[in-house]
Amino acid sequence: MEKPLPPVPARDTAGLIAAASQCAAAGDHRRALSLFEHAIALAPEDARAWAGAGLALQALSRRGEAMATLCRARFLAPDLAPARTGIGGLLLDRGLAVEAEAEFAAATEAAPGWWVGWANRGLALQHRGRAEEALAPLRHATSLAPGEPEAWHSLATAFLLLDRAEEAETALRRTLSLDPRHAVAHSNLGRALRGQNRLDEARAAYRAALAIAPSQAETRWNLAVTDLLAGDWASGWDGAEWRWHVPGFPARPRGFGQPLWAGEAIEGRTLLLHAEQGFGDSIMMLRYLPLVAARGARVLLELPEALLPLAADLPAETVATGKPLPGFDLHCPLLSLPRAFGTLPETVPPTPYLTPPAAASARWAGRLPEDGGAPRVGLAWAGRPTHRNDANRSIGLAALAPLLAMPGLRFYGLQAGPRAADIAGLGLEGQLEDLSPLLTDFGETAAALARLDLLVSVDTSVVHLAGALGRPFRLLLPFAPDWRWMPGREDTPWYASGRLLRQARLGDWSAPLAALAADLAQLAPLPALAAE
Repeated sequence: MEKPLPPVPARDTAGLIAAASQCAAAGDHRRALSLFEHAIALAPEDARAWAGAGLALQALSRRGEAMATLCRARFLAPDLAPARTGIGGLLLDRGLAVEAEAEFAAATEAAPGWWVGWANRGLALQHRGRAEEALAPLRHATSLAPGEPEAWHSLATAFLLLDRAEEAETALRRTLSLDPRHAVAHSNLGRALRGQNRLDEARAAYRAALAIAPSQAETRWNLAVTDLLAGDWASGWDGAEWRWHVPGFPARPRGFGQPLWAGEAIEGRTLLLHAEQGFGDSIMMLRYLPLVAARGARVLLELPEALLPLAADLPAETVATGKPLPGFDLHCPLLSLPRAFGTLPETVPPTPYLTPPAAASARWAGRLPEDGGAPRVGLAWAGRPTHRNDANRSIGLAALAPLLAMPGLRFYGLQAGPRAADIAGLGLEGQLEDLSPLLTDFGETAAALARLDLLVSVDTSVVHLAGALGRPFRLLLPFAPDWRWMPGREDTPWYASGRLLRQARLGDWSAPLAALAADLAQLAPLPALAAE
């Protein structure tokens, strides 16, 4: 049974607004809206009533009505800070961060002592990709309201975006001291701890978040990748299936009517395997194709066009992404295959499992013939720029440039995309031959790798290809690596032919570069001794 509305005189506008505000503060937005609308009927020019009604509509997800109502409040009282912040929030929801920031700035000018305007101004700057600038208004919000958990949480999110994990942890612990049941703060604390490679603590923080909000898909996904990073693959593969429920996740469910294959008997049936996420992820999972075929299934493999040449010798019928699919009985995304096979670090299907296409191999035998000369070293220095962690995982060619002067080695650029221009930009054409114009698909890249003695790469697709071919590689890893590389080891169960060279501190490439220089010195032939 609903509680009665707060008792207020029927024609007392101030009393109605006060009672409505109490309802809104208690989370009863429907009653708040009813009272604000009553106040508007009594005093149509009262901007406070319009603003309150608009904020109640916003809380009820009636966004169109909320915007119209809040704009009416802004017209009546341009300096009414709650109306400006409400409009700003609605603009931010629409992705209009510049316009939202202008509204939040107006709110801080109208009410400089109100922490909410400053916090929202900082959040708008974060949405504009200006997290460093966001720190000043967010810090000001915490100074105005040191007892408000959301002010500290907003500051923590800016630190997370800047990969300042220790400062984020401090702000998040302050948040949780004020509101121990702040589920998102617990989850973000997991992110901050994972960024410091404190994996057990990170997992505990994620579990604390889920104890409060068990349906939070992003938290479950983050726990899963932390489980995988920590080596707890039995939990990690199950949890990774939550990726399909994470808002904004780069891969989306395909919506097939056929059921998902989870490892059950499949003999005599047709299974569609389909790519998801990045090229490297797909290359990594192609190792499972022989295992699937050994179960007696007819296998369909859907891949992006650039990857299709790699599948020529795999036991599957291939289809390019976007082309019509033949009929099939079940389907499985490629990154769900480890779960279907119950993969553990000691049971990863071995390498090599790919071979370069014959035609590409013939072309590259002419381009890089065996000549008995100095060893050939391929370089890739940047990953996909849209990757959320690219700033940490990409090293840049300038950092590798001093190695090009090492005697007894020949260097070749395998960098794809716009960063291949770094060779000319740094004037290194005489020391590093750019192969990128010839790498038109991954079949060509595979054939090129087969003609090299070593690949040196950051965490990007070409290193997966080298590992899948069984070619030697050195992988330069950031301090907090991707889930598949696990902490504290130079080897990886995924690729037997590689060595992992890790940062000892966030952003500091000196240790991996020193290890790389030592490895390259071992690869270079010893100078011939002069005859007596």
